[in-house]
Amino acid sequence: MDRKPPRRVRQERPLRFPFGKPTKLIRQVRFRVPSSSVVAPSLLDPVSLHQTAVSIQPVGSREIAAAALALEGAPAEEIVAWAAGRFGSGLALTASFQDCVLIDLAVGVVPDLSVVFLDTQYHFPETLAYVEHVRERYDLDLVVSRPRVGLDDRWRSDLDGCCAVRKIEPLDRALVGRSAWMSGLRRDEAPARAGTQVVARDERRGLVKVNPLATWSDDDVAHYAAERDLPVHPLLASGYRSIGCWPCTTPVAAGADPRAGRWAASEKTECGLHL
Repeated sequence: MDRKPPRRVRQERPLRFPFGKPTKLIRQVRFRVPSSSVVAPSLLDPVSLHQTAVSIQPVGSREIAAAALALEGAPAEEIVAWAAGRFGSGLALTASFQDCVLIDLAVGVVPDLSVVFLDTQYHFPETLAYVEHVRERYDLDLVVSRPRVGLDDRWRSDLDGCCAVRKIEPLDRALVGRSAWMSGLRRDEAPARAGTQVVARDERRGLVKVNPLATWSDDDVAHYAAERDLPVHPLLASGYRSIGCWPCTTPVAAGADPRAGRWAASEKTECGLHL
């Protein structure tokens, strides 16, 4: 029987490795974590977005509030299934590829889900290798969105401006024509994220934002990754607990706030994608 050819990555140009391809292999890391109540990948029937029309009914504040209340504490798979059923092919998932927990969970429910990756041009080569590894593993419908500016030194003097042109604008562009997007945002990641709702209004873009992992803890994520034997980002073993662009990301000491390594020399704590 003929094998289905792999999906083509939707992007302007292939992923680049500005420092050469990393020599480290993507490897599996076994976590030693306490048992968790996180439900293993679902028994839900997979949802095909090609068979689900884009939602044309506007989503009002009451529906969003009702969904947030009803889905609070629900298994993440049920949240993904609700979003796919409500928004059809108008739904996309955005991923930083620090890990692939949400990708593994979501494509188990919606195999043809579009996954958006923001190639800022300043990712670690290990991150780009990890993206390709995960893309091949899941045969992802990967949409790569890049900034409309070339390499520069804006990150040295204007962190907010750098994030605006390399993250926020490319995401805005990637979500044009969508009704909703999913992210891996979690409440326990940072104080600014403590109020994250499972379903919320993205006021900036006029979309609905769905956060299936909002209630998960670090232990939940680690337990799921270990149970599913997921590939692990190579830099995690080197002390990088929160991974972004290389100019603004440093390792942190054991037990320190994982996000302390992001924009460490400034008061900045968020890139702006989720504000």
